Amino acid sequence: MAIKMSDEEFTIFQKLIYDETGISLADGKKDLLISRLARRFIDLNVDSFSDYYEVVRNDEKEFMELVDRVSTHMTEFFREQPHFDFFEGRFIKEMEKRSLKTGRRKITAWSVACSTGEEPYSIAMSILENLAVPVNWEIKILASDISNGVLEQAKNGLYTDDRMKDIPKYLWNKYFLKGTGDNSGNYKVKDFLRNLMIFRRFNLLDSKWPIRGGFDAIFCRNVLIYFDKEMQVDVVRKLCHYLRDGGYLFLGHSETFVGGATGYQPIIPSVFKKPAA
Repeated sequence: MAIKMSDEEFTIFQKLIYDETGISLADGKKDLLISRLARRFIDLNVDSFSDYYEVVRNDEKEFMELVDRVSTHMTEFFREQPHFDFFEGRFIKEMEKRSLKTGRRKITAWSVACSTGEEPYSIAMSILENLAVPVNWEIKILASDISNGVLEQAKNGLYTDDRMKDIPKYLWNKYFLKGTGDNSGNYKVKDFLRNLMIFRRFNLLDSKWPIRGGFDAIFCRNVLIYFDKEMQVDVVRKLCHYLRDGGYLFLGHSETFVGGATGYQPIIPSVFKKPAA
């Protein structure tokens, strides 16, 4: 039996999702929502959106299932390569130059919507591969996401060989363990790389963010596309408070328009710098 959803019911779900997460579900996404929840209705033995609304309103775990289904967790290792070219070149050089002046050999980065972990692990590999003597540095990467499900996958750090395709081959053995037997065709992040991560569930809509600032780089890529303009500007302004002076904000290539409106200095497309005080 086909699931039906009235326009009024869709509006109710739009408001619920927006109020709790800031995600703006466009008016044309009703059919998408229906299709992505069809299997869930069977699993829960519910047959109407009004019944499902009562479930998600009273069950936080099920609400997160809903959020997972309306979000796209598409990610890749070293996605948007120009960002990593900049990060591995100019950014690392600036960090090393700063260390000569201050003696501070520490790099902190934040992957705001880390999904299944490809982005924060890419950041870590980039740092380790491009610092002259990485063993002399303290490296910490905050990897956050609103979804507990993808965070667990990121913590596990287990990837099929087709998801490894964007990692240079010479890095595979260095940073990953190749699976055997039942795990043949899978690769698992080595402990020393995972130990650079701090994983945390995080909702950008929260009025107070329970983290410390002072990040050298923040990657908030392909996140703002889910928010309306007001929310986009608010998030980018708040992120500025968590960047150190001279730190860099990396946005998705389609999100460059918010930089100039929030006090950042544009550097290259979708990369912005917080001016020194």
